[in-house]
Amino acid sequence: MKKTFLALLASVTFAFCGEVVVFAAANTTYAFKDIVKEFNVENPNTKINVVLGASGGLVTQIQNGAPADIFMAADMPFAQKLFDTGFAATKPVVYAQGAVALFSIRDIDFKKGLNVVTELKSISIANPETAPYGKASIQALKNAGLFEKVEKNIVYAGKISETLSQALSAADLGFIAASSLYDEKMSKYKENVNYIFLDQSLYTPIDQGIVIIKKGENNPEVKSFYDFILGEKGREIFKRYGYNLPK
Repeated sequence: MKKTFLALLASVTFAFCGEVVVFAAANTTYAFKDIVKEFNVENPNTKINVVLGASGGLVTQIQNGAPADIFMAADMPFAQKLFDTGFAATKPVVYAQGAVALFSIRDIDFKKGLNVVTELKSISIANPETAPYGKASIQALKNAGLFEKVEKNIVYAGKISETLSQALSAADLGFIAASSLYDEKMSKYKENVNYIFLDQSLYTPIDQGIVIIKKGENNPEVKSFYDFILGEKGREIFKRYGYNLPK
């Protein structure tokens, strides 16, 4: 009888103390407040613990034993890498498509479009080796025939969220995740005055991939969060924060 009671108590405690550890690309920072809030409406007893960072660095952490349940990458290759090396229990699926914007607090003539970068002394771009948004930014500059003209003025940031921080301080301009523009703190900045969206024809679509890590494959709460991200409510949140949605 005592064992039965203790077993029941343990199960009840587990039900009210569930945790899902999500390793997510830095560009999702701004959407996660709403993601967690809306997920917890139907799953109030599940704690979502979010670790944000550059996708390449997060992959390394997971491969070195970091206790992630879900990985939300900034592009598909990083998610695919975890699947190919046996760390992911599910094949990568696109949960959103990221977009790039140019942002500045300086007096910049955005009517010139991307060409405005040729007039600037410091341009913040995320490291293209570890940050897909940085890779897309460099690709756009090259496709526009501008990279060689501005290469010496590029300041590389560790992750995409840092390009916004630099553009708000020392840099003349930052190539940022468009999603960051939908944060409440950014509402005072205006399109065509402080920012423009980068022409998406200049870079390959940033398909952002999600996988369940093997650590979490048998956890029903992990599956619930995974399904939420790929479901209508999750898709609506990402759309709300400036992402494009996969067909």
